[in-house]
Amino acid sequence: MRRATKTGNKNQRPNSYAGRALKVWMLAEFGDGFVAPCSFCGRLLLFSQITKDRFPIPGRKGGKYRKGNVRPACMSCNASEGARQAALERSLEAAKRALRNQRRRERYAQRKQDLTEAA
Repeated sequence: MRRATKTGNKNQRPNSYAGRALKVWMLAEFGDGFVAPCSFCGRLLLFSQITKDRFPIPGRKGGKYRKGNVRPACMSCNASEGARQAALERSLEAAKRALRNQRRRERYAQRKQDLTEAA
């Protein structure tokens, strides 16, 4: 029997020790070692309140939980930021798709007009 393979970036989360070490690093790198500001709202976060936001490469694009690709965020900002970015990307893709379809319709109309003129 074949086992189902899991895909997605959730499998690349660090283990608990590495996750704690990453939080300590963020407190030292972005704050004073005890508190660090949220990257979005600026609220000061303690060790227990800090969450890891993957930036500049987000998780949906393959970003990993590594030093240099994480920044501190509070729970509410981190949850809303990902949804906001995903919605923005979806709307951009829809606009690109609409533009491609419009160009196709224009090319089709031009070809049809050229054929009728040639006949």
